[in-house]
Amino acid sequence: MICVRKWWSSVVAKKRYFWSDNGPGSNCFFWQDVLLLTGGIQSELTLKWSCERYIRFLVACLFSLQTFFIFVVLYSTLQNNRAEMFRVVVEVVKFTAFVVAGCKLLLLKLHRKSITSIRSYINDARMITIDDSYDLLELSKFKHRSMTMIRGIYGLIVIDTVLLFMPNDTTVMAFDRRSDTLPFMSLERNIYRLLFLTLLPVGFLPKFFSSMATIGSLLLGMEANFKILANRFRSILSQPFVINGTDWEKMNSELRDTLKQHLEFWCHFKALKKLVGETFFLVHYFSIMSIGALCYICQAIGVNFLSFVVMATLAMFLMEYYMFCHFVDSFQDVANCIGEHIFQIAILMPHNRKNHSHYIGFRTALMIIWMNTRREVSMDCMGLFNISTAAFLHVLNIAYTVLTFLIQMS
Repeated sequence: MICVRKWWSSVVAKKRYFWSDNGPGSNCFFWQDVLLLTGGIQSELTLKWSCERYIRFLVACLFSLQTFFIFVVLYSTLQNNRAEMFRVVVEVVKFTAFVVAGCKLLLLKLHRKSITSIRSYINDARMITIDDSYDLLELSKFKHRSMTMIRGIYGLIVIDTVLLFMPNDTTVMAFDRRSDTLPFMSLERNIYRLLFLTLLPVGFLPKFFSSMATIGSLLLGMEANFKILANRFRSILSQPFVINGTDWEKMNSELRDTLKQHLEFWCHFKALKKLVGETFFLVHYFSIMSIGALCYICQAIGVNFLSFVVMATLAMFLMEYYMFCHFVDSFQDVANCIGEHIFQIAILMPHNRKNHSHYIGFRTALMIIWMNTRREVSMDCMGLFNISTAAFLHVLNIAYTVLTFLIQMS
């Protein structure tokens, strides 16, 4: 009995530490690495796990089998059932989704060094101001918002897995095409349904949404650092040497420290902009097709278990697109705040003949900072258009056009 109590006490202690503020359970990057591992990408954290290689091997085999079956079913549908609009739309959406998931995973692997560098920059909390309470508040907001986003992705995987595990005729009609392709026996059919139907969310969703979890966390972390940088400019306003103009050496020293943090931030932000632009290219063009197509599928199948799965997936596709646009727009809001602080600093600085050269140099440096901030903060989709909430409204309009086209064609 005593041994059982000791064991239970140790389990409780480990559980409390795991979910504590200093434990891995409260670290958004820990759960992000776990999601990446289930998607087939190793990280510095999961590389130390003994089962890491086996998990990646199993996930890669599962995803390869699912992709192969989807391709075979798509080919069979286009050859034998091209006139059935519903079946063609379902198979095209499934195959395109798997292709996009693979491309997203490939982008994460290509930008692995940049992602690691940005994560290290965020974790080290190099952006420091004189207001420690504000810095800690912004970093805690970043961790909370990142954890909320990652919990939503895990929740979608669990919900889709549970719903697809429940047998119903509509799900079989939409996903199970084995009778049209291969003459399966009863045992083979059960294995096929387990791998391709029940485990479909496990093999597909981590690969598809690990990109959103990774880039979303990086955007939130960089936004928190950008707000801390804006607070650094705001804190300069309260310094007496700015208002009175009594200590220009102190002012220059403060400006150099701020510029150093500013340049370090933009160095990592430029790398993030490239990753966001390339990933959003895939998100944008997949959303144009998939959102309208999934609405068409929901309208065709009515209300049942499969419709809940499709609606949950549709909501995540919409959320992914909107989150990209919203996170990018938030940087513009912070940049405007920096511009206001720079304008106020320029107004408050006293000017006379003695400090004319210092005044001109200081003001010129501030204007350069503001011009670079306003120009570099915007992100674009590989040069095609700027990423913003206006783009989200535009893609909804296009998705509605796709929906009406599919309804008319059917």
